This record gives sequence, structure tokens and C-alpha cells, in this order.
Amino acid sequence: MTPSSTPIYTAVKKYISENPLRLHMPGHGGKSEAFPPLWKDMPLCDVTEVPGLDDLHLPTEAIEQAQQLLAQAFGASQSFFLVNGATSGIHTLFLALPSKAQVIVPRHAHRSFFGGMVLSGAKPVYLPAQVDQETGLSLFTSVESVENTLQQNNEVAAVFLTSPTYYGTTSDIGGIAASAHRRKVPVYVDEAHGAHFCFHSSYPTPALQAGADAVVHGLHKTLPVFNQGGALHLGNSCPSPEQVKKAYSLLTTTSPSYPLLAAMDLARHFMQQEGQKRLEEAWQLAAEYREKIAQLPGLKCWGTGLPFSRASGLDPLKILVLTSGLKMTGFDMGRLLRRQYNIQVEIEGEHYILAMMSMFHQRSHWERFYRALQEISQEQKGIQENNKNNLGAVPPAPLVIKSPREAFFSPSRCVPLAQARNLVSAEMVAAYPPGIPCLLPGEMITPQVWDYLHYIRQTGIRVQGPLDPRLDTIMVLDI
Repeated sequence: MTPSSTPIYTAVKKYISENPLRLHMPGHGGKSEAFPPLWKDMPLCDVTEVPGLDDLHLPTEAIEQAQQLLAQAFGASQSFFLVNGATSGIHTLFLALPSKAQVIVPRHAHRSFFGGMVLSGAKPVYLPAQVDQETGLSLFTSVESVENTLQQNNEVAAVFLTSPTYYGTTSDIGGIAASAHRRKVPVYVDEAHGAHFCFHSSYPTPALQAGADAVVHGLHKTLPVFNQGGALHLGNSCPSPEQVKKAYSLLTTTSPSYPLLAAMDLARHFMQQEGQKRLEEAWQLAAEYREKIAQLPGLKCWGTGLPFSRASGLDPLKILVLTSGLKMTGFDMGRLLRRQYNIQVEIEGEHYILAMMSMFHQRSHWERFYRALQEISQEQKGIQENNKNNLGAVPPAPLVIKSPREAFFSPSRCVPLAQARNLVSAEMVAAYPPGIPCLLPGEMITPQVWDYLHYIRQTGIRVQGPLDPRLDTIMVLDI
């Protein structure tokens, strides 16, 4: 077997052999202590729906019991395992809506929201981004923006939010739910990055507890779960739970991974037994090292006096370090951390890096990260020459010409990006991570949007969606 004959296996094996400090998803951080010894014999656990192992689509035995325990742990009336990731839970909730329903969604939502709108035919009513002036990041959705949008749109069938954001900031779900429920509009929350919140009171209030009608978790993001593991939770007030079940079954594979199901079951039990203690230790480390990082020359760290608008809360394990006081960009810092210090962070931006810490990172891991930042900050003190040229992390407001589903099935053609101003896009462009679209099919490429596309093309940010990831060309609707 040669490396060229097994490229994926070879790439994974190479990354493992480098033994980097993983400050990124999934939540187990590559630590074997997060899993039982049986996982060493993974092939033995990879089974199918034989007698005694139940059926995910018609659970009556082990899976039914496990989902009941999952619901109890998260305070839900019903819970469902997601083996297609949190994306499938988001798609499920969209598909359970009435045909062509109007849905209020924030512009900083994950790209999976677009997939849900294509599948369901839902029509988006976009909320304006709440942008932090220093970072340019969209941090939360305000109660006022939802109230105003509801007042202006009487036919809205649901409010679908993202909280926490990719950067750890949360919205006032309680206030938003109260406003929406007065109009008998349900509130669904993509809480993919907040599955750990309900296991420690010092972390942000869980969306379901705050009044959301349904919540989606990406369990693998913060808990000891393999990638793709997620959960869909319904509250007591969730409308049409039977329709949700039908949509869930339609979108879920009939060959679910039993190692993944078992990992989610184990993670739920682990959190009930040890989550409080582990999260307390992580919270203490986060508080200590946020302060230390904030004292480094040229760096700032969220949660240490740096204002982040009016977000209702912040996940202490999302360590966003602002680099605008250094001569290097966040992209440069991310590359340097990987190349020189063997530390891989979750994401880099023009003026920041984001490290995702977990319950399984020990003091030595935090210290290693801090020492690397300390050395870099001493060597790179100064201001970036292009510091004032950044267009920000939040794209311009969209101009919707066709619904996502209408645009998806419309004829299209390819044009050079230079000639795409004022044409209507036929494809999605999303910087990844975090996967927030700056352009969706059916939206006009206004001069402001064109400038933003040119910006991400120049900076070399990795994008998902377009047929030409270099953005030399773009697909537009032939209308």
C-alpha cells in the first residue's frame, strides 16, 4: 500500500504523526481518555440493525431508550440522534415548515440554512447583522431586530436563529422567544456550538431552557463525540412534532453508524456524570489564561474587558485573540502557530485567530498556547500596514431577487467575476470556516457584494460553494 493509493488515510495518518496541539473541533480534541477502551477495536462496534440493536427510524428498544435519556439530559420533550451532523437537524426543521413559508433568519447563519431553504422552498426574511465595531464580526441577534422584522412581516411562520455564533457569543433567546410567541411564531435555534451549556450554570443559558421551541446541537463540536454526531431536541411547545419526525426520517440515512450512535450515548452519560466537574475546571483555566493573553503586547482577548456589543453571553472556551496590534495578520499567525509551534487553531481571520478549547485540554495545553502567543507578540509588535483596508468579516446586506429554491432550479451561465456586477448569483459563496454565506443563489451581485468577493479572493480565504473556488469566474442566473 503506497501513500498515493490511499490519500485520505495517508493524510489523516500524517496529521496524527505530527501530534499537533489540536485547538479545533471535535470536542474530544483527539484525547483517547474521552473514550472507552472498546474503541480500540472499532470494527467490532460497526454493526447494523440486527435483532437487539434496534432501528433508528422505528426505535423501540435500545435507541428509543437512549433517545429518552438524551431528552431528559437536555430538558427536551423529545430528542433525536443526528448521524448526518447538525446540518440534517436544521434541514429537518425547515422541511417540517409549511410549503413556501416565510422564515426569519440571521445573515450570519451557517450555510446549512440555505440547504434547508432549497429543500423546503422557504423564503428568507433576513435580519440585519449586529456588528462589533472593533472586530467587524457579527456577534448576536437583538430582540429589537426580531421584533421589528415580525412587525413588518405578518406571514412569518418561524424565527430560526444561530446562538451561540461560531465565535461563542449568544443572543437573548428568552427575549426573542417571548416576542415571537406573543405572535404565535415558533423559535428554532441552531445551537450547534452550545451542547455543553446545560451542564454548568456558569456557561450561557441553553436555548431550550430559555424558551426555544426546537434546538439543534452539533454534539461533536464540544462534547466527546465523533464528527457528524448531533442531536435535535423538541420543546413542549414545538408545533407539529409529527411533521418533524416525518422530515427527520426522510433526511436520515437508513445505514446509521453504530459507533457514532454509541459515542453520543456515552457522551450524554459522561456529561451527566462528569460534565459539571470538567466544565468547572475548563472555566477556571479559561478565566486565567484569557487574562494572561490579554496582557500580551499587541493582542486582545474576548472576555477580558473587550466589549462585544450587547451579546447576552460568551462561551468561555472560545478563545478569540485579536491580532490587530501586531505587524502580522491573523492568517499569518495561524500559519506560524502550525509551522513553528505545531499548534492548529480552529480558524484564522484577517485580524484574529480562534482557538476552541475543550474539557480535555489540560493546563499544560493552555500554557503551551500562551507561551507561543507570548513569543509571537514580542517578535511581531507593531501595526499592520494594511490594517485599515479590511472590509470586515460580515458581508454586505443581500438583495434577494429569487428564493433559494427558485434560484437553485433556474438556468445559469458562467461569467468572469470582473463582469458579474449587478447580475444575479446562481451559486453560494461561503468563507469556510465558519461557513457563513456572503452570497446565495438568487441574490444580486451588487457593487458592495462584488467588492467583498474581490476582497476574499485577494486574501486567499478558503471558500465553499462556487464551482470555481478561486473566484476567477462565477455562475449567474440566465435571466
